[in-house]
Amino acid sequence: MAATFTVNSRRRWTFQLVLLGARLQLEGWSEPFGCPEEPLRCSAWMEPLQDPRDVAHALIERPRCAL
Repeated sequence: MAATFTVNSRRRWTFQLVLLGARLQLEGWSEPFGCPEEPLRCSAWMEPLQDPRDVAHALIERPRCAL
């Protein structure tokens, strides 16, 4: 299962919810606006009742990797 959504800030972020066994992971990557920078990639494990958009905004503020 996977569901995708985007969040716009200084960069355009795309997030995908991925079900891995019994765990839910939010994976995100950024696309810089008109910059030659590499995209940022990050992820976080989620609790069953967490709102994906809240986790997405937390990853935008502090990108990190769950793996």
